[in-house]
Amino acid sequence: MKVNDLIQKCERDLTTAELIDMVARQNRQVDLVFAEKRTDEAGYLTWDAENWTSVDGKRFIVTYSLQGRVLSEYGTYNKYDMKGVFEPEKAKEIRLN
Repeated sequence: MKVNDLIQKCERDLTTAELIDMVARQNRQVDLVFAEKRTDEAGYLTWDAENWTSVDGKRFIVTYSLQGRVLSEYGTYNKYDMKGVFEPEKAKEIRLN
């Protein structure tokens, strides 16, 4: 996947596993911007961007945004729960901070 690295000011080609590893080990953040609004299964939360960070290299926090506003809802996951939740391949833009 093409990832825009905002710190090194370049475009990188990274896999999902490499992105997770950079967030976990290098204290980086990943912003996923989606082309369309997304909604959870319950229909409670709608968002068009996600920001992923790591607490300690094992636990991850995702915050959601809709049309530029950060929402109060968030999610927490461990590294092994990321599959099926962290989906950079579905984003129209991936930014690495």
